[in-house]
Amino acid sequence: MVDKQKRTGGGKKNTFILTGSSQLIFLKNIKETLAGRASLLHLYPFSLAEVLAINNPSLLTKLWLRPGLEKGDKVFFDTLSAERSRTVIHSRNEHQNWGGYPPVWQRTDPVEKINWLKEFKRTYVERDLSDVGQVASIDNFVMVQKLLCARTGQLLSLSEVARDLSLAVNTVKRHLNLLTLTFQCYLVPPYHKNIGKRLIKSPKIYFPDAGLNRVILGEMTTDSGAAYESWVFSELIKWKQLQRVEPELFFYRTSGGMEIDFLLAGEGLILPIEVKASEKVAYADGRNLESFMSENKKHTSLGLVVYRGRALTEIRKNIWAVPDWFLFGGI
Repeated sequence: MVDKQKRTGGGKKNTFILTGSSQLIFLKNIKETLAGRASLLHLYPFSLAEVLAINNPSLLTKLWLRPGLEKGDKVFFDTLSAERSRTVIHSRNEHQNWGGYPPVWQRTDPVEKINWLKEFKRTYVERDLSDVGQVASIDNFVMVQKLLCARTGQLLSLSEVARDLSLAVNTVKRHLNLLTLTFQCYLVPPYHKNIGKRLIKSPKIYFPDAGLNRVILGEMTTDSGAAYESWVFSELIKWKQLQRVEPELFFYRTSGGMEIDFLLAGEGLILPIEVKASEKVAYADGRNLESFMSENKKHTSLGLVVYRGRALTEIRKNIWAVPDWFLFGGI
């Protein structure tokens, strides 16, 4: 019908919206890719700003469009009412505990939330994977899923996972590919000025939704810092897709062990972001950011430490500690 409209011209042009939970590559019977005639949009679970029903540009959006914090940002933060702050922080806590899937937010009973997430996981695995037909053993897939989820926020080592589960590396790699195709996990590449080196270095793996991670892990647990870093990652991927020109997302690690959790990279601009799961930030927490900024002065003029606290403060020159709820919330 789209092609016919182009051939005949004139008249009312129709727009078709096709929704689904799977990538087009999953649908074996679709031979037409619609290349050049369709735009793809990933609809993620709710972000913190969406949970709060706030449409204002977030502080992160403002900082991406200008070189640093302005006096007005600090004044606005300092004049927020205690009641407003408590409301936003409560929603932040719920979001970090339960993730962003809409049906979870339509339920108030924790048992109902967990039951919905368990059913979602079960039907997702049984339905989508059976459609693809690439999984010989669902049990093996579930174990790979669980072990990778337990390593969220860490460097990915397929050989370690394969060894721990007594599986072939190619089997683990195939299961990982299915997990990324179904949006259950994401791989973040390392940043390097030499693009070729980015392709051969190990990525970091993230399972972004806290609620889904609960039911994937079951009795297993993950480090609280890694869980918090994964939540920040989930906010970043939702945020960056909404920008007019979508930035790239990397992590940074040197051979000497110096690491920065995230780099947002755009045209001639890099915004380094450190993640701290604590409620307090110290001068020492800005050390790696300061080092990176001094080596990349041409592209970097601001560094951020995202944390769970309640103070917006400059811990080093042009390096700001920003509460997560204020950075992402759009208040």
